[in-house]
Amino acid sequence: MIISYFFPTIIFRASTRYNRDVRVVEEKGTNKLLVNGSRQSGEYIKELWEHAFRSFGLPSNIQNILVLGVAGGTVIHLLHAMYPDAKITGVDIDKTMIDIGKKYFGLGSVPGLSLVTDDAKNYIQNNRKQWDMIVIDLFVGASIPPFVGEETFLLQMKKYLSSKGNILINYLYELEYKRLSEIFMLKLQKLFTEVHDYTIYYNRFFYVVK
Repeated sequence: MIISYFFPTIIFRASTRYNRDVRVVEEKGTNKLLVNGSRQSGEYIKELWEHAFRSFGLPSNIQNILVLGVAGGTVIHLLHAMYPDAKITGVDIDKTMIDIGKKYFGLGSVPGLSLVTDDAKNYIQNNRKQWDMIVIDLFVGASIPPFVGEETFLLQMKKYLSSKGNILINYLYELEYKRLSEIFMLKLQKLFTEVHDYTIYYNRFFYVVK
């Protein structure tokens, strides 16, 4: 809508079991997703991921990708552009997020994409497939679920990586997460053969190789 170039316009709003305030806002002709006031999808999030991808220099031979945490699907669109022939599975505990991704962010038209409503931990335990890449993009508003930093969860991710597999993790780098990200880094270095990190604004991305 033309008005969105002058005034951001809320085009969808809901409260769900998992997220108390979900909003899709049209701003300057594009949509962004706010969850509990925190940006989850849109141009800003796209910029963060693009910088991280360039920093890490991702491999080219990726055939299947698991994305834990769909939101509006910004990272899914970027991955599809990079790996157009790869099969991508997106998992989100909140069905409303998947519905929003389809309706407002074009996820319904991404070839080779499967979207699943499930808890990330449950999905990993019950779908023992080998993945070339696992993307962990799990947030509840401006918080990261504590299990993301648990060694048991990280070891499960490692177990289901292919021999050439890698994991990309979107973490935070503000307030208490500055300290927690350092602890997280040490855990990753303990569990994986290769660990890289990249900090931009209030986010810290990690790239690990099995």
